[in-house]
Amino acid sequence: MKTIVKIGGVPEHFNYPWHKAIEEGKFMEHEIDVQWSDYPGGTGALVQDLTDKKLDMAVLLTEGAVAAASRGSNFKLLHYTVKSPLVWGIHTAAKSSLQRISDIPGKTFAISRFGSGSHLMAIVQALLNDWPLNHMNWLEVKNLDGAKKALLANEADVFLWERFMTKPFVDEGSFRLLGLLPTPWSSFVLVVREDFLAEQSEVVRKISSELLSVQKHIKEDNELTNTLADRYGLQREDVLTWLNQTTWEQENVLPEQEIEQVSDCLLRAGVLEKVLPARKLMA
Repeated sequence: MKTIVKIGGVPEHFNYPWHKAIEEGKFMEHEIDVQWSDYPGGTGALVQDLTDKKLDMAVLLTEGAVAAASRGSNFKLLHYTVKSPLVWGIHTAAKSSLQRISDIPGKTFAISRFGSGSHLMAIVQALLNDWPLNHMNWLEVKNLDGAKKALLANEADVFLWERFMTKPFVDEGSFRLLGLLPTPWSSFVLVVREDFLAEQSEVVRKISSELLSVQKHIKEDNELTNTLADRYGLQREDVLTWLNQTTWEQENVLPEQEIEQVSDCLLRAGVLEKVLPARKLMA
């Protein structure tokens, strides 16, 4: 009898190994029916559906996962899915008066939702530049399309999102790139609801093992560049650049020191009131 497992993540090239594994029947070999759902709204929307038990597992931005788990969300962190940092693009409207990063303080940030990566990384950017956090302004826009509308309508001034997913907007002349902000930690982590893990620990282990196996060999695919470009609407030269700076996780590891680094940063940002030991957040 097949076990149905509902997993969600952003509809971006980082999560292509999941689709490859599903399409090649890797999970079905174990009688596991992995049902993937795309979440354009990002980490905040994924955390909500984990809370509502609409998802069993999810791929979250590391900072969003640590923040939610630290506040008592119903999931634990398993291991990274993407080991390399996420490079965020700092964007404004092409015709905006903003010209430099130093022009941003006091302006309004478009964010997918509070607690999302676009929200948390805007705070990280403020910390790195010693900007006063109490002067930050926010506008929830749900997703990338919402951000485009908000910036072009002058309802918001700045938007942080993965640089290659927003590059088509830069290329078409809607957005202008002010700068880049790499995360100081690995970018994506796999999480699992605690009750689901307790009931289906062997299923979770098999899903993890098959994903990591696919990721270990994925760059051996000679058609990978073309596949990613076609599937996600990206230029091939951009995909090549992205692949050169991206490392998918191949091992079931999650260093406590890195998770504590994320927690410390979130504490400084005022996102967390206290830091929990990393082992309490991990499966």
